[in-house]
Amino acid sequence: MLRAGGAAVAFAAALPLHADELSAQSSDGRWTLRADNAAHVLVASDTRTGAIVRRIAVADRRGVASRVTRVLDAVPRASFIALLADVPEAWELPYDPRAEPVYEGLVHDYRMREGVAAGGPLPVRRIVLDAPITQALFAPNFDYLVGAVAGGQLHVVNLNVRRRIETIATGGDPHPAQGAVWQRDRTVFLIPDGAAPRLLVLDARNWRLRRSLALPAVASAIRVIGDTIELATREGVVRLGAADLPLD
Repeated sequence: MLRAGGAAVAFAAALPLHADELSAQSSDGRWTLRADNAAHVLVASDTRTGAIVRRIAVADRRGVASRVTRVLDAVPRASFIALLADVPEAWELPYDPRAEPVYEGLVHDYRMREGVAAGGPLPVRRIVLDAPITQALFAPNFDYLVGAVAGGQLHVVNLNVRRRIETIATGGDPHPAQGAVWQRDRTVFLIPDGAAPRLLVLDARNWRLRRSLALPAVASAIRVIGDTIELATREGVVRLGAADLPLD
């Protein structure tokens, strides 16, 4: 038995690591979206027939091609989200047939249907970032993502307004894709530091780091089971409870 932050910690068999996914199926069962990084395209298929319906070139507005590091289904938004590795953009591709049209460039008033809407199915809504985000942790309702950028920073991106709203310096190497969201009386993002044995605790109420909890070893993955947090390390699994992570 070891201790983390003064709390007793139990060890068990190692947890499986989270893996980046390059394909996802829509929650309505109609679409599959897959990244082909060799060709720099996203391939949209009809899951009922297996037919390829669309190939979407993965490039920013200047035409700079990029690889994709993750494709996922944002169920509450009825859309896919793709994280791009080589350009400072993330993409949202709505699959809800009732979704608002997606317009490229500046539009004075989208309600007046100004401009030209992007074609479908799965039109690309660009989220312009300050730097590429290759790994991220999403809020449960998918209105925010917390992504790691160079220099040990975390960027909080509001997916509704499609821009960064907060920058958080961590002084380490945060790995949000290996973290988890803990729903207590508030939403808390639990993010391991890949450079040090510590857990970053980010409060979504004000996007401030509430704690930096020392661990016996560097954590490689986190999952939440009820009121218990399990952190996979090289030495085994560290288990923490709510009492080990006071927020106030």
